[in-house]
Amino acid sequence: MEGNRNGGTRISPVSIDHVPGAWITPDKVNFDRVILYLHGGGFMGGSINTHKDLGARIATAAGARLLMPEYRLAPEHPFPCGLKDAVTACKWLLDRHVSPEQIVVAGDSAGGGLATSLLLKLKKNNAPLPKAGVLISPWVDLACTGNSHHLNLGKDAMLNKEMLVSTAAQYVDKTRLNHPLVSPVHGDLSGLCPLLIHVGSREVLLDDSITLAARAKEAGVEVTLEVWEEMFHVWHYFAPHLGQARDAIDSIGQWISARFKA
Repeated sequence: MEGNRNGGTRISPVSIDHVPGAWITPDKVNFDRVILYLHGGGFMGGSINTHKDLGARIATAAGARLLMPEYRLAPEHPFPCGLKDAVTACKWLLDRHVSPEQIVVAGDSAGGGLATSLLLKLKKNNAPLPKAGVLISPWVDLACTGNSHHLNLGKDAMLNKEMLVSTAAQYVDKTRLNHPLVSPVHGDLSGLCPLLIHVGSREVLLDDSITLAARAKEAGVEVTLEVWEEMFHVWHYFAPHLGQARDAIDSIGQWISARFKA
């Protein structure tokens, strides 16, 4: 059954082995390209409804189908429930004869951290890894130890450390904040697929991206880190009103397309 339309895309609900989700399909699409997108929202919020515009724009820019699962959220469903649902979504694609070489895992904020954790979990399980990963302002250090929490205090209109510490406490016990599948900046990143990381220079999570990129490069991973000057947390979300957001989404689409042509 065809779902509703969002601009130039078709949004169709789907059950991903009992995890609710949606396919977002642009009018101009290469069906050999699939983006598995994990929405942001601090592990406690966000949905297909809140992220369908961003998902549609990324799908259109990349010329790809985009699958967005409604993974379970804290505090009712703390770690590792959301991660298990992300793994389920990836397996669901493979079971439907979508090759790992056709899949890009992506996400923003907490979803960017969850996407990174998914890659680590797949590697731990000796499962095939996707073609690439796209991480938008990823939250990958839930202990919030980066200096940018202090240096960019008051510069990022979206987040602050107090808010993040409170949110992290709803997702996982504080004794597990440095667990590599909770804070993947502490994981063994060797052997991961190529990564694109977008982050704004004004973000309190700036150091999350910088540290993740540095550690991934040290582990031999191909990493493209783009620090966008004067941008705040997940500025891409404001694409209907912000030219820099549309430019960043275009950059993501070009990077994904280049990966598939390589």
